[in-house]
Order: sequence, then C-alpha cells, then structure tokens
Amino acid sequence: MTRTAKTYSVLTSNPKGHYKNITVRSGDEASVTVRVHRFAVVGKGDQIRFGASGSDKVFVAAKEEDGPDIPLTPLFAVDDSVSIGKERFDVRIREINSESDMRALEFLEQFHYKTNNSLGEKTPDDESAKTTTSAGGRRAVLYASIKIGERWLPAGYVELQMPLMMCKPRHELFNHPFDHPARDIRWERWDQHAMKDYLNTIVRIGRIVISPELRGLGLTRRIIKAAKNFSAERWHIGGMRPIFMEISAEMLSHIDFVTSSGFKFIGRTEGNITRVLKDMQSMARDPSGDFGMMSLQRKYFRALEDYCKTLQISFEEGLEALKRKIELNQDALTTGEWAVLRSVIRNPIPYFLCPLDDYTATYMRAALKSRPKAETATTNQFEFSARSTQINIDALSIRAAYRVPETRSTKIIMDAFGLKGDTVYADIVQNVSVKASNGNIIFVVGTSGSGKSVFLNALDPEKTLDGNLTVKRAGSLTHSAGWLRPLRDDIPIFEALAEKFTPEKAFVALSRVGLSEALAFIKPFWMLSRGQQYRAMIAELLLRDEEVWLLDEFCSDLDPITAKIVAHNLRKQVIATGRIAFIAAANHTHYLDALRPTKVLMLRSGDEPAWLSYKEYQNEFLDQVG
Repeated sequence: MTRTAKTYSVLTSNPKGHYKNITVRSGDEASVTVRVHRFAVVGKGDQIRFGASGSDKVFVAAKEEDGPDIPLTPLFAVDDSVSIGKERFDVRIREINSESDMRALEFLEQFHYKTNNSLGEKTPDDESAKTTTSAGGRRAVLYASIKIGERWLPAGYVELQMPLMMCKPRHELFNHPFDHPARDIRWERWDQHAMKDYLNTIVRIGRIVISPELRGLGLTRRIIKAAKNFSAERWHIGGMRPIFMEISAEMLSHIDFVTSSGFKFIGRTEGNITRVLKDMQSMARDPSGDFGMMSLQRKYFRALEDYCKTLQISFEEGLEALKRKIELNQDALTTGEWAVLRSVIRNPIPYFLCPLDDYTATYMRAALKSRPKAETATTNQFEFSARSTQINIDALSIRAAYRVPETRSTKIIMDAFGLKGDTVYADIVQNVSVKASNGNIIFVVGTSGSGKSVFLNALDPEKTLDGNLTVKRAGSLTHSAGWLRPLRDDIPIFEALAEKFTPEKAFVALSRVGLSEALAFIKPFWMLSRGQQYRAMIAELLLRDEEVWLLDEFCSDLDPITAKIVAHNLRKQVIATGRIAFIAAANHTHYLDALRPTKVLMLRSGDEPAWLSYKEYQNEFLDQVG
C-alpha cells in the first residue's frame, strides 16, 4: 500500500448485526459510509486508506512512519485440520461475516461462564438474561468451525481485547531496556512514559471457548495459533500493531492450556482485595466521599451493610471480621460472607505472556532468566500412574452349565428331538491365553453372546461369577481392577470427585479427559450429556489406583464423533498412566482407529478365540466393513 493513497479519518463506528458501518471523511470532503465486518479492527479516530480502484482492500494507516499499513479487508481466514485416528476433519478459523456466523457465536457463548444464562437468579424468560455479544473497548473475534460430514459446525472462538492497564508481573518483566530492531519501539525502563507510548503493543486474549463435545481435539492450540497470526497482521490500536500477546485467568491456576502455544508464565496479578478493604474502611468513615470505582464499591458497601444488619453487628465489626478471614484464608469465609465478596473481589491470578516475533522472544527469555527468584507457575501438576503390572494367564476357559428342570414342557422337547441327559453345557470362552503389560490396550470383539462380558468379569479378582459358570485358568490374578461407574448424581461432579481425591486432583483429572468446562463442573452427573458422563467416569478411573481397567459396552450409546474423541482421550491416559485396559464392544468400527488397541481378541461362539494385532484386524475386518 503506497503512502500516496488518500487517507480518511474514521468519524463514527456503528455495529449492526454481523456488520458495522463506519463513517469516514478525507479533509473537507463530504463524509461517506463504509460497511465492514462486525468485529473489524477499526474505530473512531483511526486513519484508513482504500486499495486501487475496483479492489475490495481497505487498510488502516500504521502509526509508525515506515510501518506497513494494516489490512482491514478482505476477511481474515485460515484453514487448518485436526485428526482422530485415521480421520481428518477440516477446521476453518475466520472473522465473523454473516448472520449464520453471529448465530454460531451466540451458540458458543453459552459455554462461557460469563455469558451463560443457565447459571443465575433470573428466570429463563427474563429478557435481560439474554446473551449479549457487546463488550467495552476494542474487540476482535475469530470464529472456528469444523467440518463433520458435509456440514460446518461451530467449534469455538477466541476474543481479543485491549491489554490490562496495570499488571505487576508484566511491569517487573519489562523493566529492562528494550530496543526493537525493526520497529520504532524502545524503552530504558517500563515507567509511566513507556506505558503511555507502548502499552498498545500488547494484545490480550479475553476469552477462548471450545464447544464442550469437541474438547480433547487440540482445537485450542489451533485457534490460538490463528489468533497470534491475526494479531501480528491485523490487530492494532491507533495504528500500532502488537508484539506481545497476554492472557490471565483463574482457570490457569488449575489447567495450563497456553504453554503449549508459546506462552510463558510471568507471575500472578495482585488482585484487588487490599484496595477493596481500604476503600470500605474509608467509606465507613465518610460515606459521601469520592473513592474511585463508585458504583462498584458502593454496591459492595450496601451488601456488606445488609450482611452486618442480618448478623446484628456493626459495620466496623463485620469489615474487621472479613479482613481477618481473608488475610488468613478465603476458605474460612462463610457462605454469606463469600456471597458478599464474590461480585467485587478479584483474587491474584496467573499471568502469561507470549512473544509475537523473534526479537520479543529473545527479550523475554533474557528478562525471565535475569529475574531473581522468579515466581514459578502453580498450575496443578499431578501424575496419575499405576504400579508395574503384568498379566500372564494361560488356558482361560469359562463354561456355563444349566440343569434342565423336569417339567411337562421340557419333556415334550426332549422326546421330540431325542435329547438325553439332564444338564446343558456351553463353552463360552475356550482356551484363551492372556499376556499384557503396562500401557497395553486389549480390545475384545465378538457377536452378542460370544462371551465378551463374561471374559471381562473373569479378569476381575473381586468379581464373583454366576454359580452356573465354571472358570479354569493357569495363573493367578494379582492386580486390582477398575470399572466405569456413574458418579453421585445429587451433587456437582466436581464436588463428587473433590470429596474423595481433593479439588486439585479433580481439576487435573477432568482436564486430562477433555472435560474442562466451568459449568459442567457444577452440574450433577445426571445433567451431563452422555459424552460428558463418559469423560467424568474416565476422570474418576484416573483418580482411582486400580492397575487394570475393564470397560464393557464401551461407547455403545455415543454418536460417532463423540465416541472417537472419548476413545482418543482414553488411549492417551492408558499410555500416560501405565494402566492395562481391556475394552469390549460389539459396535466399534467408528472409533477403533482412534483407540488403536495393542491387540484384538476375537471371541467366537463355539470356537476357539483368535488373537490379532490391530493392523491385522484392521486389514481383515475393519477395512472390509468400511
């Protein structure tokens, strides 16, 4: 884009549905209205230029004298893909540009706790409870869709925002000389002057949302990658493009979903507890004074007043009690105290930063290395593992016996067909030798009645088989066995796991199986989708210490895509934790490539079983079915 092109000043910016109108004017000429996509990074005060006649290109003029102009149109879009097993799914990440895109965004927003209407005090038909896509300040949204079959379905989105004004970890990191070799950006210290000039070289990830049923596919990394490319190319404030990307969130205390995308932990924000307590003390002394965030602080002041009246204590006594408990441990707060504080208190949270070019990456490495006693990330890190286990069983056979009753009906059948004897025998499993070690996945297949469930039961040392079944084997069972089982359905699933295994371990286990949605955590088991229920049950298996997992009728009631994702996540956890998994199912062709078992055991009624490698089974059976 040549600098000789005419420049237009943006006078107004008015969003409407999936687009917005900007009014622009050049010098004394009459103003004109230009339509751009809904979250195009342009607003009042920006300078824009148009491409050559007949071109659909629009640029924002760069603030830096020698800097390239910033593309505004055409639409930013990137193509990517994710794979599960042998199946590849196309992923498209782009800016919002249609009514259907807006509907998809509204659909996805329900899965973010801040825009979800299912949690709150308002009734479902309350108009004020409807999801809104409005937000203050500059904002950009990239929407991801995934192609499943012939349809493009909403997969997730990322929202980019203006940076935090004050952030202690960032201030400490940037308090080193910076001199970008290719950009007009330099400072000796990160003081007020540097902040004023260069704060806008940072772009913030305000939120990132993935559709719950698609978690575990690696979509977060792909969306963040697109957001980084978009930011380096198109995000700007006043024509200044960013060189850093930041993110801070309480969830990062429990689940680190950004380090794999190049983010570095810098420290924890200060929060506002000290300031809020100080403001409340000042307001108690002078209720009519001016204390900054008036509406927010006065709302808190009134809530605390009501709380103190309920307890029949003075405001000063209530404030002092809260102060002591907060300084001691916020877990000491009662439900009422927590309700008073939750709407205004911001706790310290992890802050991560990512470089957007080579120089900033080098700068960050040096700055992080030079910090004395640098704070380390406190993200929960638990390794779930099983003790070394070997299964070595020879000649496992299971026979069923049934004594035929002497009734008139049975005598008719016996006489009609010339049958003799008084007991019916059936060899359910014949002469199976089983050898498995840590990290193995044994898939058991066979038609209904071939003995899959009975075989799994015979591998559990704690199971008592039906009295009509006789089990013979050479070798003992020294392992402990774990089965999928429903969680308690009268309390939130997170509480059900946290009570047994601690909240920290529950967070990690749920995230490992792709169930990291805040609202799912506070739902009881019965409110979850079937796919989410499977994830929750696998998380509980992770938290328990059995060495061998026995899973019957695996994914039998899940749709093909969800079954693939669940199987993919299960495989990762079996290998990572060193379990041995025996998995049985009759219908499995749609997900077995995602599970990729070590061995396949084929049980056949009335015949000896057959052992196959996964590749052999795939070549001889799966490919024929497909």
